[in-house]
Amino acid sequence: MKRQRTIQALIMMVDLTLIAILWVVAYFLRFSLFEAPLGIPPKVLYFKLIPFIMGIWWLCFHFTGCYRRAASRKHSNLLEAIDMLQASALATLCLIAFTYFYEEYRYSRLTILVFALLAPVTLFIGRASLRRLMLIYHYRLPSRNIMLIACQETMLKAMEVMSEGAIGRSEIRCVVSVDKNSEPLPDQLSHLTIDQVPEDWTQYISRHDIQSVLVYISNSHYQFLDQHLDTIANQVADIRIIPDLIRYTRFDAGVEMVGKTPVIFLHDSPLSGINVAVKRLFDIIGALILLLAVAPLMALIALLIPFSSPGPVLYRQERMGLDGKRFFCLKFRSMPVDSEKASGAVWATPDDQRATRLGSFLRRTSLDELPQLLNVLKGDMSLVGPRPERPVFVEEFRQKVPGYMLRHKVKTGITGWAQVNGWRGSTSIHKRIECDLYYIQNWSIWLDIKILVLTIEEVFNGKNAY
Repeated sequence: MKRQRTIQALIMMVDLTLIAILWVVAYFLRFSLFEAPLGIPPKVLYFKLIPFIMGIWWLCFHFTGCYRRAASRKHSNLLEAIDMLQASALATLCLIAFTYFYEEYRYSRLTILVFALLAPVTLFIGRASLRRLMLIYHYRLPSRNIMLIACQETMLKAMEVMSEGAIGRSEIRCVVSVDKNSEPLPDQLSHLTIDQVPEDWTQYISRHDIQSVLVYISNSHYQFLDQHLDTIANQVADIRIIPDLIRYTRFDAGVEMVGKTPVIFLHDSPLSGINVAVKRLFDIIGALILLLAVAPLMALIALLIPFSSPGPVLYRQERMGLDGKRFFCLKFRSMPVDSEKASGAVWATPDDQRATRLGSFLRRTSLDELPQLLNVLKGDMSLVGPRPERPVFVEEFRQKVPGYMLRHKVKTGITGWAQVNGWRGSTSIHKRIECDLYYIQNWSIWLDIKILVLTIEEVFNGKNAY
């Protein structure tokens, strides 16, 4: 976690430094290579925008998740290039809007164009150069001898952690197994020599010239720490312990210091802290825009529903949302009143005879869900998120599907990653949960925008909508 934050801070520093330099370069290129009918403006008019431009770029890159992905995932040039183009395009639009409202001076559109074209390419080169320098620095560090302490079930994962550079440039000098009766090692570890717990740690550590210790043992072996950790700590200053939490986590685990006490979050996701406020602002603005756009259509549907069957226009159905709290989800009524009195809560099916003719059309086109924009404004739902389920189905699924309740870490949504990937209606609940957990772990504003755009295609397709 600390290493990722350091990398993220370095990437931010490189990005913002290059952005400031690029704006200066764009100014000189514009007024050196192209004619300026009104003359060359004073440099100060352009240069005093630099702090605002840096702020715009930082906000856009931060809230689209670019910095988090650049620091945490395995490096991919293609994915990073896509991130650069998307975030730079958004930042450029924000810059244009800013200069429009900043009426002190009418800034050259050609300068902004030159700057916008140079930014993603230069930032990509800057990050590649930073990673190259970090790699050179890594290999110039003196090699450290590592003693790995593990058990049979954690040894392979410990080796993976070591291969990712968990302790700088290091070499495993010896491996100590805490299992008394070790089983044969898997083929990936056949090259290692495994020692049992030594009787004399001082002599053992001295003989292997150990500078660092990595401990990764299962919970059932934690008595080892009580018996031996103090002795090891007297010989080696650098000791790192990997808690055996992987079996309990489905998202990235996070660590936060509360005073002097480390607190481990088993299910950490990007949708926390200030990102929750950003998503809420996005929901309010988006819901207001959509309500204004579809208001005439909603009014027409409201007029037609009483003619399809007598009763109210809206249907209020109890659903379960954020942190398992219940709320009433609004929908245009698509069935006659009291249709579920006999059948109870059941899944909608393609041949559902309960729906009216108008109701079938509303369901097939998803127009029956338009009133949920009011749920979004109220704060019960989000534009994008896992779809809310009825409490009776939640109680059923939480017993059958591992990790089901993790989807309630975020607000439920009108549409979601599962829906745009075809997992809606009476489809695999396991696939739906996989999509929901992917969304929670990889959330960004860009992902929300992408899902909203894909939803339009899914609505016209009408697959699994009934």
